[in-house]
Amino acid sequence: MRFDSFLIQALATLMLVAGLVLAGYALIQPPQSSTTYSLSIQQADKNDPGVRSSSVRYGDLSDEARIAFGHAKLHGSYHMSSKPPDSLRSHSYVIDHESVYSLTISETEHITERMANLFGGTMSAVIGAFIFVSWLDVLSGFRTNE
Repeated sequence: MRFDSFLIQALATLMLVAGLVLAGYALIQPPQSSTTYSLSIQQADKNDPGVRSSSVRYGDLSDEARIAFGHAKLHGSYHMSSKPPDSLRSHSYVIDHESVYSLTISETEHITERMANLFGGTMSAVIGAFIFVSWLDVLSGFRTNE
């Protein structure tokens, strides 16, 4: 076997082994939460439609809702890995002293690192195995018949 043929076989084997290791690593990882929630607030006008009917006073919020609202007020948005508090989900506006803030809660699904590693490892192993077997077939065609 020539050196370049050996090199292709070695690289295909390395790809196969690396793919199997990555897939094995992904399988031993614990499952992760794949959903994040984002709370965004914007200052609104007191006379906007729905302010009076779907608003809550800041003092009536739960402690967890106050923390989330405070972070969102300081930074413009706040990301949570668990569901937002009910008092924020059930209202569209928060009245804080004389200011009115509009609430927007968005939900985002993420592909987890575990699934990405599993997919990448499996595909690398399959491609490595295909190259390894295909190159063995190519090499067998170049051998002289004795």
